[in-house]
Amino acid sequence: MMLIPSIYINLIEYFSLIASEVGLIFGVVSFCFGVGSLPMSFLYNKYGPKKLIVFSQLGIFISALLVSISNNVLMFSFSSIILGLFASIHHPVSLTLISETFDKDIAKANAFHGVFGSIGVSLGPLISFFALQHFSWHYAFIFTAILNIFLLPLSLKFIPNTEKMDIISSNDFYDKRQNSILTIFFIISFVVGLSFTIFNTFIPSVFNIDFGSNSNSIVSAIMLTGFLGQILSGYLGDKFDRIKLLSIVFLLLIPLYISIIFVGKTLIIFVSVLLAIIMYSIQPLINSIIKDITPLKIRSVVFGLNFFLMFGLSGLAAYLGGLIADNYSFKLIFPIFSLLFPIGIFLLYLLKMKKRVNA
Repeated sequence: MMLIPSIYINLIEYFSLIASEVGLIFGVVSFCFGVGSLPMSFLYNKYGPKKLIVFSQLGIFISALLVSISNNVLMFSFSSIILGLFASIHHPVSLTLISETFDKDIAKANAFHGVFGSIGVSLGPLISFFALQHFSWHYAFIFTAILNIFLLPLSLKFIPNTEKMDIISSNDFYDKRQNSILTIFFIISFVVGLSFTIFNTFIPSVFNIDFGSNSNSIVSAIMLTGFLGQILSGYLGDKFDRIKLLSIVFLLLIPLYISIIFVGKTLIIFVSVLLAIIMYSIQPLINSIIKDITPLKIRSVVFGLNFFLMFGLSGLAAYLGGLIADNYSFKLIFPIFSLLFPIGIFLLYLLKMKKRVNA
């Protein structure tokens, strides 16, 4: 998910595009990165996590190689979409497996999962930096394909075969009280997804403007600091109210998003480190809240819908951000999208009230 943002400006030059066109491509890829999670979340109960994750890794291997040999924008877009679809399988499957396996320390388990996610996110810009310095952007996808094929035997060996559950039916979603809670939660997911898309997609471009060819190595180091937020929210999430903690996170993000347009080269590193730590503290909280508000039978579907909203439908932000960059600047994107966080705080308040009434 970090490869295209890390080569955003290179793609503009290579394919003779403008920022909003690359944003549109990445928006569609992000949509597929989310939408593919929906059918897989329904198949979890039938096939279990091992088969689905191995299928995902095989698909990523093949489609990443197809992206790497793309020499026109049509082939690049098509193969990137296929890559997004295969990659989308991972989240609802792995998060449902975690929620099924862990009970008491669920926030810590999600944080541990998130730490390795942060490492993966930080490797995206680093892989792109290495590829651009020594080869071309195509090799970023070749290296990713090779990495995935090494994961296959690990998945086959260590991912457990869970017990099959009853297939989910429409009758499982007739509880009006449950649905009202989930509706509010899904709107929160969309708000979070828009903010994540903006951060992950455009921070590399902001740094490219200020630091040039060294930008991806700097972004990689910054993204890696996100694991500190994962650990912190995992620890606090098992001790305190997770909805209140997420409200505090949103409150802290408002001034940081606004400050991007005002800070210079030195301060932008400091602000971006804080952003990475606080942004990535969101995921363990969100994933643990899902366990709090859903029964196990439908949890894979809720994880799938959550992921679709966070990383699929929210791909719209990549296109909108590209329009802002074309007409103004990459830095202006952040203060405009800081308006999301007050909305998120209000929705969390509604979720808290609804959850308390239904308790």
